[in-house]
Parts: sequence; structure tokens; C-alpha cells
Amino acid sequence: PALVAESALDMERLWLRNCGRDDRVVSDRGREMRWPFLDEALVLTLLAQPLWAVADLSQPAGVGDKAVLREAARRLGLARASARPKRAVQFGTRIAQQSNCKKFGSNSRANKAHGGALEM
Repeated sequence: PALVAESALDMERLWLRNCGRDDRVVSDRGREMRWPFLDEALVLTLLAQPLWAVADLSQPAGVGDKAVLREAARRLGLARASARPKRAVQFGTRIAQQSNCKKFGSNSRANKAHGGALEM
């Protein structure tokens, strides 16, 4: 129940917290983001499934997380890509941490204040 609630919260704030920030990071480099896995029909289909059908979190990272998407990638012949651990844009660039430190003084204070969300 707690994981399901946290997943629902993530979906509610995804557009502001993640997509906006990631778009700014990529746009700064003169590129445009594409989010094929955020297609509305796909998201609604996945949200209608029980969590255990979408992910097997008893498996290690790169195996059980995003299980449905990983299986689709394997079926499309993307075996190597399907086994890679998820890596969010903001962690590679450290933009989230920098933004949180600038605005709140620390990453942990930002998370306590707003769940790490950026205000627009």
C-alpha cells in the first residue's frame, strides 16, 4: 500500500518535478526531450495494472524494475538496452541537487519541504 501510494504521488507530480526540470537541462544543450514511455495511452494502461504486474521489485535493478517496458524492449531486439539499470537525467547532470541546494540550502531540506519538486 505505501509503495502504491508513493507511485501515485510520483505520477501526480511527474510533469512539474521531473519533466520540467529534465526539459530545462536538455534545452540548455540545444536539444529537445522525447518521452515515448509517457504516451498517455501507455501510462493509463500501466496505471490500470496492479503494481506486481508492472514491476518485480524482489529482482535487482535492471531486471525487475520497469519489467513491462524491459520485456517490450527485449521483444523488439533491444536485449542489452533492456537490461540496463534506470538512470534519471537529473542524477547524471546533478541539476536537481544543484537546484535544491541553491533554493533550500540542501538537498534533504528541499525533499522535506516539497518532495524535491521545483516551483515554477
